[in-house]
Amino acid sequence: MNRRIPGHLPSPMRSGSQIFPATPETVADARRWLTELLGTTHPACDDAVLLLSEAFTNSVRHSRGDTVTVLAYVRESTVRVKVLDRGGDTLPHYVEDPYGEGGRGLPIMHALAQDWGFEVLGNGQMVVWFDVAAATF
Repeated sequence: MNRRIPGHLPSPMRSGSQIFPATPETVADARRWLTELLGTTHPACDDAVLLLSEAFTNSVRHSRGDTVTVLAYVRESTVRVKVLDRGGDTLPHYVEDPYGEGGRGLPIMHALAQDWGFEVLGNGQMVVWFDVAAATF
């Protein structure tokens, strides 16, 4: 498990935030929003959108709240995304069942993110964050 509080990052080239209803149908809206913010030519776009989908889906499934807030900080070679919700009864954790219907989000996060973590805020809210570096081929 990776539980670190995010450190200081250089100023973003641009940033954005959006509040979405916490429903399965809005996961696609959140992916579309991030794709538009990044632009399809940003070298971290595909990985960042996939990881957003995983984190957002977990918020919808496990949070007590009715909204999910997504914040994105875009730099030329790195993207940081934060997914904020009202918190729930569990913390992010690995599920060791490769044949199960769920539990693949954190292994995917670990594989694709340059860095990631989560924090439970004083008001009970949960923020999951991740940094994606530009893909290099």
